[in-house]
Amino acid sequence: MPKVIKIDSFGGPEVMHMRNDPRISLKPGEALVDHIAVGVNYLDISHRQGHYPLALPTGLGVSGCGIIKEIRTEGMDLAIGDLVAYAGVPPGSYAEERIVAADRLVKLPSTIEPKLAAAALQQGITAAFLLQDVFPVKRGHVVLVHAAAGGVGTILCQWARTIGATVIGVVGSEDKVSHALSHGCEHVVVSASEKVEDQIRGLTAGHGADVVFDSTGADTFETSLLSLSMRGMLVSFGSASGDPQPVEVGKLAKLGSLYLTRPRFVHYTHERQDLLRYATSFFAKVESGLKAPIGQTYTLEQVAKAHRDIENRATRGSSVIVF
Repeated sequence: MPKVIKIDSFGGPEVMHMRNDPRISLKPGEALVDHIAVGVNYLDISHRQGHYPLALPTGLGVSGCGIIKEIRTEGMDLAIGDLVAYAGVPPGSYAEERIVAADRLVKLPSTIEPKLAAAALQQGITAAFLLQDVFPVKRGHVVLVHAAAGGVGTILCQWARTIGATVIGVVGSEDKVSHALSHGCEHVVVSASEKVEDQIRGLTAGHGADVVFDSTGADTFETSLLSLSMRGMLVSFGSASGDPQPVEVGKLAKLGSLYLTRPRFVHYTHERQDLLRYATSFFAKVESGLKAPIGQTYTLEQVAKAHRDIENRATRGSSVIVF
């Protein structure tokens, strides 16, 4: 029986336990993937903490890469033996193998390493829809990215820079500045220093950012609003520090007719054609030189350490569990 990480209650890393689960039969439209590696994302921590409603017991992990062992579907270019990756599926990837809806699987180009796909596909697809559809970044835009040294931030900053945007990254400590500068940021601000919004105004001759990509949430929400240019957009796509407080609509007008959106991965990848479009865009960027560094590698037995490292902001780039 395959090994799998499950939780029976919400809480800290200690609620995760390894067990052996019996295999179950595939339903039509499903595939069994034998994992090579699986990603570790901040979303997994939110799931473990109970931030989003999940029926217990539940597995954790929403992205991975491996070989198709069994498949029950027709009319799809997938077969037993194919190397595939997936992201944004229901929790359950922290396992030696798992069943995945076949229409969520993406065949891996020979140029993309399985470990990279497992670690970074979730972040790469997120960066793709943020830059292409949520706020279509153009040459000359000023882009502010919180958590610029994290998994999504590392990809987002580089990608925006290749478009021709001026990229300003925010990091939590001085030791992450060099990482951000070497991965797309033209300027880097340390959040613990003087007011971030004042530094953004200083770096942009008072203009502010055309768009702020904020995955931190409560701790940075106000700063993000105050850092925007007139008619700028705050893209609040994560809540690592908790959900922001409600904002009055009138405040958006007062600060410059601002826009505010809260995009979700599942809504932008609901159609398979969109999932494939974003994944293909990400793979193309990697093939053309975009770096998706894996800063941390763990075994399944080390999953609690992986979560603690991310919660303590002790990571850079993406994190991955290998088998």
